[in-house]
Amino acid sequence: MTNIVEGPAFRPEPVHVLIGQEDITIDSLDDAIGFIRSLRNDRLGRFAEMLLTQLESARIPQQKSDAWVAFSTWTEACHLRNDARHWSRAA
Repeated sequence: MTNIVEGPAFRPEPVHVLIGQEDITIDSLDDAIGFIRSLRNDRLGRFAEMLLTQLESARIPQQKSDAWVAFSTWTEACHLRNDARHWSRAA
C-alpha cells in the first residue's frame, strides 16, 4: 500500500472568459467542467474532449493544478480570455 502525499490545497486563480457579450468568471474545476460541457454542441467544445477528460479525472492537488493550467491555456488559445478588462479595475 502506498500513501500519496497531497501537498497544499488547490486554489486556482479565477479565469474570466467572454462569450458573446457575456463575461463569465470561472473559479473552480467544476465551473470549468460545466463551461466546457455547455460548449459540447459548439466547435470549441468538440475540440476540448481530452481537456474535459483531464479536468474530470483530476483528484490530487498536483493533478488539479495541471488541469487548471491546461484549461487556462486552452481559454487563451481560443481567444476567450477577458482578463484585461478586469486588470484595468485593479487597485
